[in-house]
Amino acid sequence: MPTYGGDEVNALVIDIGSTWTRAGFAGEDLPKAYFPSHVGYIEKEVEVTEASDEPKQNGNTAADSDQDVEMAEETQQQQKEEAAGSGSFRKKKVRDYYVGDTESAAWRARMEVGGPMEHGLVEDWDMYEKIWEYAFKSRLHVKPEEHPVMVSEAAWNTSAHRAKLIEMAFEKFKCPAFYVCKTPVLAAFGTGRHTGLIVDVGGEMTSACAVFEGYCLTKTISKQAIGGELVSQQILEKLKQENNYDLTPLFDIKSKAPVDILQKPSVVRFNRENTTDSYLKDMRLRAVQEFKETVCEVLERPYVADLVANKPPKPFEFPDGFNMSAGSLRYALPEILFNPSQFMVSRPKSLGDASLVGVHEIALKSVLSSDVDLRPQLLGNVILAGGSTLFPGFVDRMSVMLQNATPGSRIKMFAPSTNTERKVTAWLGGSILASLGTFHQLWISRAEYEEHGAAIVDKKCQ
Repeated sequence: MPTYGGDEVNALVIDIGSTWTRAGFAGEDLPKAYFPSHVGYIEKEVEVTEASDEPKQNGNTAADSDQDVEMAEETQQQQKEEAAGSGSFRKKKVRDYYVGDTESAAWRARMEVGGPMEHGLVEDWDMYEKIWEYAFKSRLHVKPEEHPVMVSEAAWNTSAHRAKLIEMAFEKFKCPAFYVCKTPVLAAFGTGRHTGLIVDVGGEMTSACAVFEGYCLTKTISKQAIGGELVSQQILEKLKQENNYDLTPLFDIKSKAPVDILQKPSVVRFNRENTTDSYLKDMRLRAVQEFKETVCEVLERPYVADLVANKPPKPFEFPDGFNMSAGSLRYALPEILFNPSQFMVSRPKSLGDASLVGVHEIALKSVLSSDVDLRPQLLGNVILAGGSTLFPGFVDRMSVMLQNATPGSRIKMFAPSTNTERKVTAWLGGSILASLGTFHQLWISRAEYEEHGAAIVDKKCQ
């Protein structure tokens, strides 16, 4: 098999999370592409003849939209004429997808917004495929049939999902070689370690998993459907309850005027018709992202109301002009990650009746699920990954909570020094791994796939 890890052909590394997607070339320090995993789509009905295939979908770029509409109309007209002659035609639902930061954020009538992932696993394979296509063609400008591809997966991914991944890589994109690697392993390599406890706090999920000598210990996987997106939703709920304020996203702001602190915003809206709830929700979450990243902090010690009251407030102005001076709010809401039952404003229906615990408890549960001899090594190598660990004070708080839970243990935290690297830790690990000269033996080649089928992925990707 050719050495794909060498200089002649760079491998491609793709890390698709619930909120953000990272893609780039192996051996580089940062991904070339970093864009939202949430995709816009418009569903419509088209008439096709019984014998014809489903019309080709398009719509990844706004520049092609007019041409796409004209071609679609011509195709539909031809199909109608053929159907009229044969007397048999039917209606099919198809979707136009809009992938990327600007495309999925641009307002379109009746456009829904959603993501391909649910609880860390791929649920919408069409959407997942469109993200790959967008990353290859529009952001990396490569032909996938000329590059080996490495993809990240959740530690609890199933064999059926892995089989679909390898089928998509070889059948749809014609990749010459493929590999799928678990996110905790990649995060460990991304921080220069091969053994440790990986605590990943992302947009949708918080998980902990022990990695030993480059292998995930599946019995130590501990996870919970709480992450940064929930904190954002709770911020919006809190603003609604305390200040009777509903955030107006940028797409609906025609003009605005300055107002005094805590006064209702003076906004002239576009009042765009046919705006879907999913699009409105996504745009509100994007708008509150800046507030979360610039104002919110995590206390370095367990939450005490009197201590928070003495902290200085921070001013912030939202896109629609509403401004406030955030005091206890900016500490209480990130506290959801450590004490969800007490600090959650309203419990989402998606969480059901599940008992919720803090990040430190998830990490501790993972440690206690491992062998006794391994526990000191894990506690001495706690690796933080995921964008929701970027709250100021998070690292210190995590260390304090684990120290309190395991007195006498030596706790040592590891996290990339810069915010950018922390967001792309798993991708960085994939970049390092796929560029190693010795890694070429691990790639699944097209010949192996054709000989053994999709089952080869479970044999070669441990």
